[in-house]
Amino acid sequence: MNRRPFALLAPPLLAILLLGAVPLVLVLVWSFWTWDPATYWIKPDMSLAGYSAILDAGRWTVIVSTLLKAAGTATLCVFLAFPIAYVVQFLSGPRLQALLLALITIPFFTSYLIRSFSWRLVLGRTGIVNTMLQHIGLTQAPVDWLLFSNFAVVVGLVASYLPFAVFPLVLAFRRVPPDLIAAAQDLGAGFWRAVATILLPLTFSGIFAGFLFVFVMTAGSSTEVQMLGGAGASIVSVMINDVMRVANYPLAFAISTVVLAVIFTLVLVGNVTFKLSSLFAEEDR
Repeated sequence: MNRRPFALLAPPLLAILLLGAVPLVLVLVWSFWTWDPATYWIKPDMSLAGYSAILDAGRWTVIVSTLLKAAGTATLCVFLAFPIAYVVQFLSGPRLQALLLALITIPFFTSYLIRSFSWRLVLGRTGIVNTMLQHIGLTQAPVDWLLFSNFAVVVGLVASYLPFAVFPLVLAFRRVPPDLIAAAQDLGAGFWRAVATILLPLTFSGIFAGFLFVFVMTAGSSTEVQMLGGAGASIVSVMINDVMRVANYPLAFAISTVVLAVIFTLVLVGNVTFKLSSLFAEEDR
């Protein structure tokens, strides 16, 4: 009887190990190997050439820019997701909750290429936004910076990955008894004070989880940058593809390792500081 839990856990743990941990360990090890032009592959000669090459040709700048863009997008998604999750959880009945959550997932019903390209029709010189701005007289000519800019990239990223911030917040809000906010307001606290002193502290885990999910997805995204950022725009995933085309595999693995190290650090800090694991703990009844 004592062996049954281990027998049940063995298959998923083995799958996680083989499909998740082993590839990451191989990427880390291969990042220290050396490119061998004779065999057109890498050989186990330990070297830091891959990591030193990150500092060349502006690659470090691209990594920093990607992380900053991912952090900014994740922060904006959390700000937008917080009121959405509040409405879903506290101001909606069961049927309306199901409908709202279904509507939030609608962007995933179509191709990510179509989602990104559609923003060209919205933000372009002859797009919906420019047409409306000129129609109401706010501008006399099309606004060029709406498309093929960092603004367009962030808009596309937020539209694509906002649901990844909403669902963790909804899960966190479900652990907050509605009576707590009502009791605070009965005792004289205004709505915003009740949110700041009760709701925010009790949902920090969901807030950080939403931030982390969007951050990870944005850091690895390339479609929105290529479709909306213009020819000169770059991001880590695009840079890795370019490096792989010239067969500089150690450099590609080194870049991936640096980004993974940042993400793992965020996960560890978040779990210690904001108790991310509490989102998946069994609720006390």
